[in-house]
Amino acid sequence: MMRFAAVLAMLGVAATASVGFTNCSASFLDGFVPHQPTGAVQICKDGAIAISYDVPMIDPAWSAYYITPAEANKEISGRLDFYADPDLKTLGVTQAAVNSDAFNTSWNRGHLAPSHILSYTQDTKKATYTMANIAPQYGTFNQQPWNQLETKVFDWIVAKSKALYIVTGVAYKSRSSARRTFDNIAVPDYYWKVICDPTTEQSAGFYGSNNEGGTVKTFSTVQDVETLYGGSILNQISCNTGNVSPSNWWTF
Repeated sequence: MMRFAAVLAMLGVAATASVGFTNCSASFLDGFVPHQPTGAVQICKDGAIAISYDVPMIDPAWSAYYITPAEANKEISGRLDFYADPDLKTLGVTQAAVNSDAFNTSWNRGHLAPSHILSYTQDTKKATYTMANIAPQYGTFNQQPWNQLETKVFDWIVAKSKALYIVTGVAYKSRSSARRTFDNIAVPDYYWKVICDPTTEQSAGFYGSNNEGGTVKTFSTVQDVETLYGGSILNQISCNTGNVSPSNWWTF
């Protein structure tokens, strides 16, 4: 109860909205909500995925969730259709259309919160296919190094039987002069992911250039990723964000 109250206190008025973070308190360790860009709106999908939607960029800024080994082991296989987010519609927010030319042969609909790891119920799986969780991601970057990273995270949770707090987001070299594709949708320069093991207070960060030939920079500190992103993401003390120990995780 105290943890939930802390989330409400940090979110203020936004927490009272039906589309806000109220039902997603479990996504935030110690009630710590990552930095949100100016103009972002807050939505919660199925009580499992907290999404900060970056309205000026027509992209999600980040998606946050908490995942347990029991949940990771309940995968519902198969792909679903992408869909327009009803909460963004309620807020009157412009979002990328499912069939936008922004997602052409070069750019995939890139999940921030991945479907695989969140497929423990039909509803949580569907929640990952909302366009509020999608940004343009270069095809080969999405399908190769980024997919490899997501697989490593999933495999570690299952093998170690440990839960993680995870936040995945995007970043721009310059918000004011960001590259825009069809329908004025911004193309992120970077994708990033941070993870925190609350039992050991260990964390790690990863990021990669969203372009042809883009690779993932592995095992950075969370603070390095925060510098790239432009704001705080995890609680500095609870997740020891200034340090990273690759031996706590896995090998690539």
